[in-house]
Amino acid sequence: MACKYLRARLQAIVFMTGSVHAALGAAIGRLVRHPGLAFAAGVASHGLGDVIPHHDMGPAETPIVFATLFEVGLVHGWKSPQFWGALGGILPDFEHIPAELRQDPRRFQPMPEKKFPTHNGRLPHSGWPLAERWGVWQQVVLFVLGLWLAGTLGKMLGRD
Repeated sequence: MACKYLRARLQAIVFMTGSVHAALGAAIGRLVRHPGLAFAAGVASHGLGDVIPHHDMGPAETPIVFATLFEVGLVHGWKSPQFWGALGGILPDFEHIPAELRQDPRRFQPMPEKKFPTHNGRLPHSGWPLAERWGVWQQVVLFVLGLWLAGTLGKMLGRD
């Protein structure tokens, strides 16, 4: 019983797919330097992020995603390209919410009514050729790297 609980908690920490999308979007925002373009580039980057194998956590990832967005907004400002890139990076996943609320049994599969190409099957989702554990570690690295490239980690740690 304790092992199952611990494993569930570890998965909630490691499988931070939405936060990876947000962190990479923030990094792209720093490079683009324009909030509108950063938002569009963040949305586009979502498809690339969906290629990394991951376990869609559903509602369990919501606090992690919003904590990431909140931190990027606090550190860089709500009008910054980093914040708008992060928001664009996670926005496509908002279309999962209705299926989650309905507990639709297809919610972890491509659904034709969804608009984003990796969510409706027009483009592959999680099409990673290596073992899934490497994808999980890659997500952790991409999350940290994304926040570092966005300039968020340095400011959070007091290093500018």
